[in-house]
Amino acid sequence: MSEIKTVGVVGFGVMGAAIALNAAGAGYNVVYKELNDELVASMFERWVTKPLSKRVAKGKISQADMDQLSGRINGTSLYSGLKDCDLVIEAAIEKMDLKIEVFTELSKACRKDAILVSNTSTFLIEKLMAKVENPSRTAGLHYFFPANINRLVEVIRQKETSDATYAALMEFAQKNRKVAITVKDFPGFAVNPVFIASYVVLDSFYGDNLNAASLESISQEALGLKFGIMWVQNGAGLGTCYHAGVSMAEYLRDNDTGYPAMCDQLKQQFESGQLWDLEGGPITEDQAVRNEVKDRLLGAIFAISTHLIEHQVVSPDDLELGIITSLAWPKGPLALMNELGMTESARLIKVAVAAGDFKLPKKFADNDLTPWELNK
Repeated sequence: MSEIKTVGVVGFGVMGAAIALNAAGAGYNVVYKELNDELVASMFERWVTKPLSKRVAKGKISQADMDQLSGRINGTSLYSGLKDCDLVIEAAIEKMDLKIEVFTELSKACRKDAILVSNTSTFLIEKLMAKVENPSRTAGLHYFFPANINRLVEVIRQKETSDATYAALMEFAQKNRKVAITVKDFPGFAVNPVFIASYVVLDSFYGDNLNAASLESISQEALGLKFGIMWVQNGAGLGTCYHAGVSMAEYLRDNDTGYPAMCDQLKQQFESGQLWDLEGGPITEDQAVRNEVKDRLLGAIFAISTHLIEHQVVSPDDLELGIITSLAWPKGPLALMNELGMTESARLIKVAVAAGDFKLPKKFADNDLTPWELNK
């Protein structure tokens, strides 16, 4: 494979455009693909011309900077328009059949040594790449929303990904000024299994006795957050949160890790079209109630984090780095476990297991209370 100089992006919505602008800002030439010529033009106006013009008007960049940046980005409505790309990033909507079709077409249209990656947040890379010729050049490159601001990228190795492909993607991420962590192909990868479990468990307490403002407060207290888990859900979109939670439960609930079932509360809130009301008080000060929620929340986070390490999905240090970088938690889950003590962490995990959220990780089934070894 030659050096990455030209990057293709399939799908130029909010995520694809942010990925493209990030790459163009790092000096790469970008070719994005949309469904037709009309969309090619309208999406460029919406995601490149308008936002960059606003930055010029506010004095954040010069007109010359804008011209240089936008000049590196070009669109096409044809897969053949991506034939000269060294790397192509798929950022289409989260439908597996559509993504498989995209990679089938890319395999035909692109150079045989071009790296093909998906930005999927839940689907297994191996399944998406099933029809790609030479799968050693395939991987996942999972950006976090918003991709032009959030610095984390998960570089996902499926079993066919070559060392050369992996090394090229790590270098690409670094040149894009991203924090890259290495993750094995696993449902949701490394960060999402932790975050999705946290909000599904938290949302399951929503009801007559606990409003969204109280749950937001409890998550802030439990994890030391400025902006809690309910707030982040509102920002990500409750539809996105709901569908991701359903996918994760389908993948993991019946296997050796377990996973929280989708709660009716999040489903109903998403279907109502309303965000969580974080201003609607009062915030409960009943410590017994707060502790019950906090125990389940921390227990779920600690259980899935331990499973991820035991399944060798991610290293302890990369899990910590990924959570801190992408979610802005002041401490990662493993450092939190060490801080609370492994005896208390074991108790919390058993609370999550008793609630049916997770299976008991081997470390705690064996009563191994050794603290996590962390280098950072």
